[in-house]
Amino acid sequence: MALAAVLAGLGLSACAPAAARDGSGPTVIPAATPAATLAAVARNAATPSITEESGIASWYGPGFAGRLTANGEVFDPSQLTAAHKELPFNSLVTVTNLHNGRSVVVRINDRGPFKPGRIIDLSRAGAEAIGMIGSGTAPVSIAVNNLPRGMVRIGTTGGLLGFQAASRVHPIGTLLVIKPPLGGEPVVVRVVSSAVPIESPADVLVGLELYAMVGSEVNLQVN
Repeated sequence: MALAAVLAGLGLSACAPAAARDGSGPTVIPAATPAATLAAVARNAATPSITEESGIASWYGPGFAGRLTANGEVFDPSQLTAAHKELPFNSLVTVTNLHNGRSVVVRINDRGPFKPGRIIDLSRAGAEAIGMIGSGTAPVSIAVNNLPRGMVRIGTTGGLLGFQAASRVHPIGTLLVIKPPLGGEPVVVRVVSSAVPIESPADVLVGLELYAMVGSEVNLQVN
């Protein structure tokens, strides 16, 4: 699938995993490629073949805090992240606990689980959000939150003013052209921060007033 081609192009196939998972913790694969580069590649990759899936979710946490995930990040059990066997890194996935109907959006940053029958490994924060800490596992459905190519999610924060923006991927000082999909004049913003919360489904954050003008899903170009 497209993910395999992406990983091969990045040369990650040469990295040997330190430990295979049995469903209780992450596969630790030191990544030589910066996470920001991986994020950019994942967003430009073809749409994954998996868009919906049902099965058993598990979770992992304290014993793996501080270790590297498969995309080179430091694992933090308090963040809304998860492991999946094949979805591109930084995919946003809605996970719904079929026992209680509770849902959470998590970001894929690791590989696994490798125990038969399990389809996703949640961080402790993700497991808490859908009420499966006590049981350890739960039947879930997952849905990948896809956007058309060239579009990104916009979020908002009170810490940005005017035409300021925060971005996970684009360096501080970059000018971004935001084009509302339903018409309206393009807006040029300057990246002034990289502080986008890891659990946020947005790729770019802007101030409250600008968010009201452009909406939550836009076309984005680098000026």
